[in-house]
Amino acid sequence: MRGDWSGRQSILAALMLILLDFSGGATAVVPSENIDAGEFEIDISDDSPPPLFCGDVICEAKDRTPYLPPYDVDWPVQEPGWWFEYWYDLDNNGMDDRLQWIISGERDSVSTSAIMGEDGRMTVAIFVDYAWHPGNDDINRLKGVLMDHGWEEYGSYFRTVEIIDTVIVEHVPVSSLVDILMLDGVVLVEQQNVLVPYLNTAARGSKVRDSDVYSETMRDYGYDGSGVVIAIADTGVDNEHFSLDDFSDNNDDNEAEPDELPDPKWVAGCDATSWNQQDCDDGGDDPDDGDGHGTHVAGIALGTGDSDRDNQGYAPGAYLVDIKVMTDAGASNSGYTVAGINWAVQNVNTDWGNNDSSRGIDILSMSFGSSSNPTGDDPGDNGTGADANAVNAASDAGIVCVAAIGNDGYRRVTSVGAADSAITVGAIDDKASIERGDDSIASYSNSGPREDDGDDDEWDELKPDVVAPGSNVMSAQHAASSSQLPGSPKPLASDNYVQMSGTSMSTPAVAGFIAGMLQMDDSLSPQEVKDILRNNSETRGGASEPSVSNRWNDQYGFGIVDGEMVLQAVLGDTGGGDPGGNQTEPPPSGAGEWIVIETPEEDSWLVEGETYSARGHIDEDADTNGTIEEVKVKITYTHRPDDSPRQTEVLVDWHAAQGTINWSTPFSVPEFSEDDINIEDVIVEVQAKNQFEQWSKIEKSEHQVGLVDIGLGGPSGQTPVSGNTNVYGTWESVNGGTLQWRLGTDSWETIDQFGGSGSGSGDWSVNWDTTDVNDGFYRISVRMISGDGVHSEEVRRTVEVDNDPPAPDLIFRSGISVDEYGITISEAYVNTFLEVRCEVRNDGDLDATEVSIFLKENGARKDEIVVPSIGSGDIVEIVLYWNPSTVGEKTLTISLDPSNSIDEINEDDNEQSVTFPIIQRPQGIDLALREGAVRTEPSIPRPSEQFLVTARVDNLGSSDAINVEATLEIRNSLGWESVSSTVMSLVVGQGASQVSFAHRVNDTGPIEVRITLAGSTLADLDWSNNQIESVILVDETSLTGSRLASFSVGEIPVEIVDLDEEGGIVITEREGGLGLYRMNLNRALTPCTNVFEEMWTGDISIVSSEDGFAHVAWTRRYLDSSGYFRQTVSYTTLDSSCQLTPIQDIMPPILLSDGKYWGLDMDVKGSEIVVAGYHRDIFTAGTQQDITSVFVLISDAPTKSQDWGLNPAAVSELDLVAGMTDPVDIEFGDEDVHLLYQSLRNDTTGIDRLGLWYAHGLPDQSSWGYRKAVGDHAFSPEMVVSVDDDEEVIVAVWGEGGEDDSEIVAIIGDSTFTPIDDNEVRVPSRGLGMIELLETSRGTQVFFDFVGPGGPQMQYGLINAEEGWIGISDRIGLGRLSVVDRSPTGGEAVILHTSQSGWQIRSLVDDSSPNSGDSDLLEMIRISLGLDEQNFNVLLGGTALTVIFLSVIVLLTMTARAVRWIGSRRRTSAPGLVMLEEDVVDVILETDISVSSSEVELVEEEEEEGASLGEGASERKRRREGRARSAHAESLPPLPPPAITPPPAGMPIPEGSPKTDFPPPLQMNRSVLCDSCGGRFEVSSGLKMTKCPVCDERIDLW
Repeated sequence: MRGDWSGRQSILAALMLILLDFSGGATAVVPSENIDAGEFEIDISDDSPPPLFCGDVICEAKDRTPYLPPYDVDWPVQEPGWWFEYWYDLDNNGMDDRLQWIISGERDSVSTSAIMGEDGRMTVAIFVDYAWHPGNDDINRLKGVLMDHGWEEYGSYFRTVEIIDTVIVEHVPVSSLVDILMLDGVVLVEQQNVLVPYLNTAARGSKVRDSDVYSETMRDYGYDGSGVVIAIADTGVDNEHFSLDDFSDNNDDNEAEPDELPDPKWVAGCDATSWNQQDCDDGGDDPDDGDGHGTHVAGIALGTGDSDRDNQGYAPGAYLVDIKVMTDAGASNSGYTVAGINWAVQNVNTDWGNNDSSRGIDILSMSFGSSSNPTGDDPGDNGTGADANAVNAASDAGIVCVAAIGNDGYRRVTSVGAADSAITVGAIDDKASIERGDDSIASYSNSGPREDDGDDDEWDELKPDVVAPGSNVMSAQHAASSSQLPGSPKPLASDNYVQMSGTSMSTPAVAGFIAGMLQMDDSLSPQEVKDILRNNSETRGGASEPSVSNRWNDQYGFGIVDGEMVLQAVLGDTGGGDPGGNQTEPPPSGAGEWIVIETPEEDSWLVEGETYSARGHIDEDADTNGTIEEVKVKITYTHRPDDSPRQTEVLVDWHAAQGTINWSTPFSVPEFSEDDINIEDVIVEVQAKNQFEQWSKIEKSEHQVGLVDIGLGGPSGQTPVSGNTNVYGTWESVNGGTLQWRLGTDSWETIDQFGGSGSGSGDWSVNWDTTDVNDGFYRISVRMISGDGVHSEEVRRTVEVDNDPPAPDLIFRSGISVDEYGITISEAYVNTFLEVRCEVRNDGDLDATEVSIFLKENGARKDEIVVPSIGSGDIVEIVLYWNPSTVGEKTLTISLDPSNSIDEINEDDNEQSVTFPIIQRPQGIDLALREGAVRTEPSIPRPSEQFLVTARVDNLGSSDAINVEATLEIRNSLGWESVSSTVMSLVVGQGASQVSFAHRVNDTGPIEVRITLAGSTLADLDWSNNQIESVILVDETSLTGSRLASFSVGEIPVEIVDLDEEGGIVITEREGGLGLYRMNLNRALTPCTNVFEEMWTGDISIVSSEDGFAHVAWTRRYLDSSGYFRQTVSYTTLDSSCQLTPIQDIMPPILLSDGKYWGLDMDVKGSEIVVAGYHRDIFTAGTQQDITSVFVLISDAPTKSQDWGLNPAAVSELDLVAGMTDPVDIEFGDEDVHLLYQSLRNDTTGIDRLGLWYAHGLPDQSSWGYRKAVGDHAFSPEMVVSVDDDEEVIVAVWGEGGEDDSEIVAIIGDSTFTPIDDNEVRVPSRGLGMIELLETSRGTQVFFDFVGPGGPQMQYGLINAEEGWIGISDRIGLGRLSVVDRSPTGGEAVILHTSQSGWQIRSLVDDSSPNSGDSDLLEMIRISLGLDEQNFNVLLGGTALTVIFLSVIVLLTMTARAVRWIGSRRRTSAPGLVMLEEDVVDVILETDISVSSSEVELVEEEEEEGASLGEGASERKRRREGRARSAHAESLPPLPPPAITPPPAGMPIPEGSPKTDFPPPLQMNRSVLCDSCGGRFEVSSGLKMTKCPVCDERIDLW
């Protein structure tokens, strides 16, 4: 609208001189006297918004009449006073009525980026509109007001735009709104709309693509949008999709960047959702699509349909500009849209460096609009808001803006579609047929007219403008996001397609349709395009506003777009070639010379393939002209076939030109060379008729035709090049020309330049020194520019430069982002757990292995990971962890291969840095116990054993806290009871500490604990976070240590199967296939030799049974005999050796274009098996109704596909996006089966959101009667059903909420899903991820993960339905759960989870399990000692060293004693004999008495005689003989002293021995007499006890 204002500038300048007060010397502004504010007043309805208060009184009305702008600002861009017509300002006070409701507290903010403001309210997103174009002083004043109310600039979206007089702001405190309105120059404060995305026969039915039904189509005449640039403003576009990557569809590498392709479609991008404005500066940003809407929309507008050309868009020849205006969550504030449109206007003529045909932006497609009132009485708006004004500005800049009308199904025209200049599009259902006769308006398509904007142009309100196919449109599918293990390749879009419906689909169809129109005539203005569409579409329905137009209908608009009608309107005929019987009668001959042909100029050369405009005027000097009523034009060409005479062909037959006094008609010169036509010249003939039915003479203009073309001969691109390389080819041109070439998107360099006239041709070459670039792939582009400025098509070829030997080359593919809980942030408090992410690509020609990656903070290493392998061309996402401990601007650096252990092609690009602010905590002390802060040691306490309750205490403040009193309380039947307290001497500011309490519980089950922080001297800034309540589960289980699991790069585990004593199976996914690993009893993995599935479509369910087999159901696709892909659901069983039984296809196969199966679950009960899942049926038995249902399959010991019974619609008519839900959960009950499923719901709040529903019924019963909504914003439902005393009991767990505020919900319910005894708990679980339930004899085990104070953590809980308690939960480790399973006969749960070191497997073993004895003995000791694994390993190592040391000491001691004993025996041996005689047994020397054998025999005979006596007599005899021997021994004379002999020569004499003539005597043995047997013998004198060598009787010697 700048042009409308410029005409008044001179008047305003004069008014400024009159009205300005020069004596003030400043810039005082005076209301303009020539504008009456009263003429803009709007009647206020009875439903007025609440009054606007300034303090305690109602604000006085602000004078908002148009101002003369101050000297230091720019003139306004928009028409003065436009704000008085603003739709949402019924009370005409300058404040959006919707904001007034928020200010009053009666409504809450709807901003998708809202945060908690200092006023305790959620912030809003606004447009601040000025009477002039805001200058620096205005911006600074606005920021000052915002900051006074606690607004922080860093990280907040604040953007000025050039196309309207508006500032876009987010995170605006509600308390600041009135102050903002009162700022000088502010005339309106608007609430940003929340924009939501509106969710192959279409192009053929629109007569765009050729078909057997319609012969005259745009594509028949070569109009495919070539050279036209379409900007897709949406959720981003995954342009690596094979339908969106290149024009030729020769590329089959979705990892290739656009610059690496010879003919990329993508030329530029902008992420307008980023608060960092640099993401849109040069168009180099390539935003991805995390939602899928934008990729689908782009495929409809300009997709090539990959090499099969099946799902081809309306303009496959068009270029793509990707403008991200909605986040991956879909709904977003409309400020992003205004910013994106502003960027498009700024780049309306930008040279994208691709080629001259891809310059600027021609068309802007917008498949979104403001969200509606849930009550259904919202008519939209009247096109006066900021987003509509931005659209009008884009149209003024020359961009054709196409917008969706909306999907509410009633009269409502949305924000961008309400703009005056927008081409607003509705949707028809084409019934999947090319024939147009059965087309009807789609039930969801909104109707018009638009609300009146108060001007005199009634045509502006006629919305929609046109309609196009929008139901069940098949188009490109984005790369669905998933939680990836750090180091694994990022998912990329490839060649998948999906069906969607909505005006979102019809809008890009019209955008692509218009691209064909602009290819026909690139001089068409946006309004001319709109007029042509309105006048040349197939009308439907009666006229709804006959006083304005007899063609417009409130549902169909001006009709269904029609390619044939538009061809005739733009070109006057079908654009060339054989007229096909549509030619008109030639005009009669005439006499007047009235016609002047201006272009093409006489004798000028025309170029094949170019579009021209035959243009001229009527000679005003002719006296006989009269009034010209009609000008007719005919264009022919002559050519000379081989061996034939010259022939004339009609290019465009006689037709009425556009205009009379100044007339024109477009025409295109065919590619004659391709058809081997020897063209000679083109003749333009023009004739005019005046009011007297007189015709002029025919004016002719003849033109020779040449070709502007270039060929690239070499290099071929088939083999690598090195050194000096000759780049060469051929050229053709007209009137001389310029040869140019370049690498990638570098600037064009001139090879040669020459003059001349007429047609010419020749050879060209240029030398390329490839050593100037690094090894890699480079795109060579060449073009020819004729002397008349006509550009040839660019010829491109990608070649590989290989001067160096094969080597990897690691490069950064993305910048560094810092995330908290998966959300990118711009700043963080000190001591916050953060994730630092980037993408790394191996751009070399050799795999990189063992890639070490460091994260550095100001040069100091903070984290490190090792990626096992990055293949050549692979892209991996890197996640490093950071917990900053100090405040300040931190330079974060990610370093690839910091030790340079990998020999790379280029070592200079292995580091990337970003500055990230770490801000100070609040001044003072702020102790906090955050979600997940409580844990135990051991991880799962056992009954009757002491354990530690440990809590992490964060000090969010900057000051140290001392002498903090921590109290542990336990809830019992009487309430909270304090059981322990302690004093934390110090919790440093900006840091964290731990506090622990020892406790013991005798019984299993949950205990509720409460930890409170206090202190007599503690001055806490926020006491609300000084207390935490948590549940601790006491259970008879033990957690084993972890074991690393290794998978290939890009391989992700999707299922784990525990088969008890047989081991188990792990199923993994990689590149669409499913692989198998065998898991032995110690949890080691071995790859199986067979592959489970090669064409998996994303869903699988596995249940193990008591017989050692696993039942498996999964979705897969296959190629049928006709070459079409079909999808089905299959079933098999799997054993521990990876062997499968024959596969059974258990659902009817469907074409991928006809529907989809997904979301499977299965349950097994004995030999019975039940399988359930979602089924989207697009045709529904030929009724053309698109219905999504839940199917149920039932079988008993199936051996073939026919053994399964199908209930196709147990629950039907679900509102879902195919593939975008969690799996259903199906469980056997007593007789019924029970089901949890998801579907959109809008009850209670009127807002669409994904809800959780419960149903039950007999497996073969169609349309189950019992359904109940049980969850809101719900996800990951899990359920277990048991039967107790013939009563069904349901245990169910699911998640609710968003990523930041999610919670886990658990209930124990009856068969109506009503909680039994109010047994329902909700536990905050921020970042809640996976949930898994496992059945045990003690209850239902619950496994889940969420983000705690230290990052992702895994939790374990138990629900005992029999005793009626829910115990959630204990922390069992850090990381994210992947898969969990438990054998029905086993005693442990097997857990596969992520960690910083990779995948890990561990088990949770029941203490009562028969298998829990040997393998976990050390683990049980660790747990009983209350030690973590690290400390226990230290203790175990120390104990082992101690035992070894003591064993060595004992061994050395015993060895020394043995040596001494051997030595002493040699020195002190005293030989002796035991004499057995009747009366005397003595020790004598051998020389004294010799004992004969007869004497021994005599003794033996006496013993034998005694032995023959009775036992009692024998004992008495022995006692008598003993007494007799004692008496006899006393009467004997003493023994003579033993003979002493001198010691042998050389024997030493001990010290202290008396001096004698002989050496001292040897020590003598002691004589012993056995009382039992009478034996006498000698023993060493030092003994205290001995045994008789004869009778083995014990003898005490003392």
